[in-house]
Amino acid sequence: MAMSKARSVAAVIIDEFEQLLADHDIVIPYEDREGEPEEACIYGEEYYNLEDSITAIICEEFGLVDDTYE
Repeated sequence: MAMSKARSVAAVIIDEFEQLLADHDIVIPYEDREGEPEEACIYGEEYYNLEDSITAIICEEFGLVDDTYE
């Protein structure tokens, strides 16, 4: 449960950054974009790499273990 909670918190943090980027019409470039209006500001692999990094920081800071497969 700890890892999934950390990942949920990471997603909320990314959502905050998404809103900030959207407010300023900033889109992070990514080669797989199709140019659709509904595409997020942080997209594809860039999103998942950021989510993984934030999750790792949260887990390290709070001493959480990866319980994904428990």
